Amino acid sequence: MGKFRLTLALAVLSTLATFAQQSIKCVKGDCQNGYGFATLSEGNKEIGYQVGFHENQLLQGIGNQTGEFGRYWGMFKNGKKEGFFSYESEGNMYAFGGFVDGKREGLHVIRNKAGYEFRDYQNGRHISNSPLVTTGVSPCVMGNCENGKGVKVYDNDAVYSNWKNGQKNGMTMEFLMSEKKIIFSEFVEGIVDGLQMIWHFDGSKEIMQMQNGAISGQYLKRNQNNTHEAAMYKYGQLTTSL
Repeated sequence: MGKFRLTLALAVLSTLATFAQQSIKCVKGDCQNGYGFATLSEGNKEIGYQVGFHENQLLQGIGNQTGEFGRYWGMFKNGKKEGFFSYESEGNMYAFGGFVDGKREGLHVIRNKAGYEFRDYQNGRHISNSPLVTTGVSPCVMGNCENGKGVKVYDNDAVYSNWKNGQKNGMTMEFLMSEKKIIFSEFVEGIVDGLQMIWHFDGSKEIMQMQNGAISGQYLKRNQNNTHEAAMYKYGQLTTSL
């Protein structure tokens, strides 16, 4: 029993030491309680950066974390991923899904060189796969595009959604070769309501809060030259540039 307690104590101390080594350094803006850009470090090694809206020095609201660990765009709460995200990690071309308390939860759709994977997560663990059945019928080529998860294809464009009465609903991805961009959105019965992220083929990215089809809330963009800009909107109208 004594040996077990000692081992457990050492493990806890090791974990605390790891967290203690992690730090952020504000480079631009207000990383305390506002919009800012900060580098991320572990010990003396810089591992990436974060940009977005902060509260008490933690990301709170929409933001982007980019580094050796991947590239994540979505909603943060108390510095942790919380809600809908689009991301690149572990060699994937792109992926999207939900996070709870910083961990992957529920269905995540992942695009890699081999094609699409539909992975189910629970408390951050990959527990199963839920591939969609190929229909062989266009435009709904996979799954159920009336009431269920399915993929529609139009020429070179593809749309994945959790369809409801034939309308986009829930987590949705629109791969639009015709417009040279990928759009990740939260839909409610055919209307964007929640978070929307746009990955342009030129390398720029946008993330915004949407309400009833219009930008309303926080907005963040990364430009091609890796500079960032942010703003606040209300019912589609720009109120503040940051």
